[in-house]
Amino acid sequence: MVELLGLMALKTSLPFGKKNGVKDLVFTILSSEYPLRIIQLTNYIKKRYGRSVTFQAVRKAVLELVSESVLIKKDDAFSINKKWVSETKLLLDDLSKKLNRNPVSPKNIHSISEGVSVFTFSSLNKLMKFWQDLIEDWYVNFRKGDYNVNCYQAAHTWEGLLHLDREKELMGQLKKKRIRSYILSTGNTPLDRNIRTFYKEIGMKVTISSSSSSFDKSYYVGTYGDLIIQAQYPDELVKDLDLFFKRNKTIKNFNLKELSDLVGRKVEVKLTVIKNLEMAKQINQSIISQM
Repeated sequence: MVELLGLMALKTSLPFGKKNGVKDLVFTILSSEYPLRIIQLTNYIKKRYGRSVTFQAVRKAVLELVSESVLIKKDDAFSINKKWVSETKLLLDDLSKKLNRNPVSPKNIHSISEGVSVFTFSSLNKLMKFWQDLIEDWYVNFRKGDYNVNCYQAAHTWEGLLHLDREKELMGQLKKKRIRSYILSTGNTPLDRNIRTFYKEIGMKVTISSSSSSFDKSYYVGTYGDLIIQAQYPDELVKDLDLFFKRNKTIKNFNLKELSDLVGRKVEVKLTVIKNLEMAKQINQSIISQM
């Protein structure tokens, strides 16, 4: 009974056509009785719902649901695809989380060209929350056969310190989706090395490649399939983040308030989002070659 109620709720969330259409009725019947042949479904619709429906109309509805992976066929009989139900449940769970989370909106959005957009934020923390939303969207929409490489280069992977649970949640989806993920840190303080241990424990491939160049200290970039997200931090934030990482040594013993104040400070910072698979592959090659 619980399963049936769950499926009925799912049906209303994902309509297959007009209300009480043939596809809708087929799904409703198969949510409680299965497997059934097309002739059986036709008879059920006629007798239970008093609908004058042809065998051909039911057959068309059933085959469309099969092509959409909602139904599966075995020995000329049809049932609801359990894999489709599981995947749809994940989508609804993700949607619920998003709706119950405070949304982060940029101050300004500027499209440079097709496939390239620049977002302006009033703090580093707001920028990173938006970045994480983009990552989550990529995970949710990722499908088998999609380009499955994710690379991230940063001077300091500080976001895990403030959003540890969400970071675990996001990164935990990597194994489920069979995504190959790499993190390259150009900072080499004791805290950087401690964070590397954390990411390794949740299944990430992490390498520290120390760099003192001003560009590497300010440049943060991530690739997610054909999506590239990048930011260049203002000099004042680069300097203060460096100082924070030098003063604090471990994840278990760091000044949370100091970091929160730092990344929450009012300062204009821009995020560039590019959709370009070939460029993403070039960035990935550059990062992976240093692993």
